[in-house]
Amino acid sequence: MSWSALAAIVIWGFSFIATKVAIREVHPFGLMALRFGIGALLLSIIQFSRDKRFVSHFSARDWTQVFLLALVGIASHNLIQAYGLLYTTAINTGWIIAAQPLFITLSACLFLGERITLRKIIGLFLGFFGVSLIITKGIFSLAVFHWSSSLGDFLILFSAVTWTIFTVGGRRFLSRFPPLAAVVPIMTVGFLMSLLVSMLRTEWNIHFHLSLAAWASVLFLGIFCSGVAYFFWYSALEKKDSSSVGMYLYLEPLVTLLGACLLLGERAPWVTLAGGGITLAGVFLATRKI
Repeated sequence: MSWSALAAIVIWGFSFIATKVAIREVHPFGLMALRFGIGALLLSIIQFSRDKRFVSHFSARDWTQVFLLALVGIASHNLIQAYGLLYTTAINTGWIIAAQPLFITLSACLFLGERITLRKIIGLFLGFFGVSLIITKGIFSLAVFHWSSSLGDFLILFSAVTWTIFTVGGRRFLSRFPPLAAVVPIMTVGFLMSLLVSMLRTEWNIHFHLSLAAWASVLFLGIFCSGVAYFFWYSALEKKDSSSVGMYLYLEPLVTLLGACLLLGERAPWVTLAGGGITLAGVFLATRKI
């Protein structure tokens, strides 16, 4: 059992809850800048203590890839997700994000030449059907597109697409460096992008008047979600194979469900729980190796 991977998943499971609390008072642009500024600083300290010259290993082409991956996987992905949480629940977000492996599997079959099997097809169908139940709440009607919650759900679903682009598009780059050494420059550039945009859209003086709950959420997102959890996750990957560590991802929506019920008072109707269960079953079938 990997305790570091489990700790990372528990922390990430609460990230949607912390984001939901923070965006009540902080603009998503400002929140992302604060979050990834703290996370990048913490991870940089850890990485520089391991290898002070690690950035010298990056070529000009590598820095171009860092820029593109930061744009898609840090800035765009998390901003879209934060905006989605303005309109939907943390519970829905946790279940929909759980479908990310479906997009990765589909992309690998379409663009990386991975073999598509009947089991993967069934898994993809089940997974996307489960997501549709979560978004529509079991009401398959065009009226769904007029619900504000649906806007949030679709934004969260789109954030899963951006993460897929980051994962599949950056697979070769990320495999060439130690995990933490690759993530630090990506997160740092993503922070700078978020900071630049936030300076245009956010009044930073409001951060001096945030409530204790808002600041606690910002610090939790920065220190734990973008710092400690990344370190734990990649430490686990260095010690175990990715498939055994990846199994812990199935726990993330369950952690979010429990936390959102206890801390935010959110409730999940049976159709959402059913959709979440079907989604996880589909992900399991689509991604299992044998």
